[in-house]
Amino acid sequence: MNPIAVKAAYVRALASAAGPGELVTLIRAGSSTVYSVHGWVTQFAPSELAGGVEQGKRKATVLAADVAASGFPLPFLPNQDRLKWGTKTNVISSIDDASIRIQGQLVAYKFDLEGA
Repeated sequence: MNPIAVKAAYVRALASAAGPGELVTLIRAGSSTVYSVHGWVTQFAPSELAGGVEQGKRKATVLAADVAASGFPLPFLPNQDRLKWGTKTNVISSIDDASIRIQGQLVAYKFDLEGA
């Protein structure tokens, strides 16, 4: 499966489960430059509220191709970089760039978010 087909299939599956997503903004710590990407921000499920995950924290999924296309400077800096969605800005407390890969191709990043 080519990368374009992988991304399209993942977006369809994620949109089916979590809705169409929205434009979110990545903000590099200490910079005024913002980077718009497509993402999904959700709450943790009750079954996930354990081991340091507190009620009120959020999680986000952002497409890797969108991050690359936006020019956001990688790697992500946990507890420094921020994600803005709607009127809320949250600190990206952890980054998972391993869970959503297909045949070694990074499809999406998963973030844990905390209040800023």
